[in-house]
Amino acid sequence: MKCFDFFLFQLISRCFAMVANSRSMHNGPIYELRTYSIYPKDFKSFIQLSAEHLHLRTKHSKLTGYWISEIGGISDVVHIWEYDSLKHRAGVREALAHDPNWLAQYISKIMPMLDRQDNVLLKLTSKGSLVQADSGGVYELCCTEKPLKDLPKEKGDAQLLGTFSSLIGSLSSSYQLWHHKSIDDIVTSAAGGSYGSYCTRSRLLLPTAWSPMK
Repeated sequence: MKCFDFFLFQLISRCFAMVANSRSMHNGPIYELRTYSIYPKDFKSFIQLSAEHLHLRTKHSKLTGYWISEIGGISDVVHIWEYDSLKHRAGVREALAHDPNWLAQYISKIMPMLDRQDNVLLKLTSKGSLVQADSGGVYELCCTEKPLKDLPKEKGDAQLLGTFSSLIGSLSSSYQLWHHKSIDDIVTSAAGGSYGSYCTRSRLLLPTAWSPMK
């Protein structure tokens, strides 16, 4: 058993070393993509609580965007957080764990509402800069196994906000965040950017009132 524990410790250490090495080659922030599945009966209450109290979270680190999944997932919320490094993220998580207002006013209330939580650590590639040209409209998040170098740079009239590769999580997947001027533009632009036969999942996302991207 001791040998197994030592092997497991070494394996975990190597994984974090690999992430640190890849992080050092990418002189820029890292991003955590989080997806929460909410019990349908609690969804309205979850959104209300988030609107009232998520400022307790954003004072600790930068929120890139927060959306409700309209199609491609029901009763889901998707949010992206920016960190300088994994060390920065660990410090934020530690601070949140000792923030009495965050724990009492928000976390303790929403945890029973969550059916499932998922997250993946990402880095932003040169395709896109997360700078939105137009306000309003809707968003589309595509998760694909198509090789990063072959991902589309255009998709009809949509603006490519960012292309991400995975650091931890689903390592075979890349992500693209698109902004569409209207909800129907997603349909008309579908033929403009093809992912071919590669396994791809997309979501139609609607920004929340507190999302920086809206």
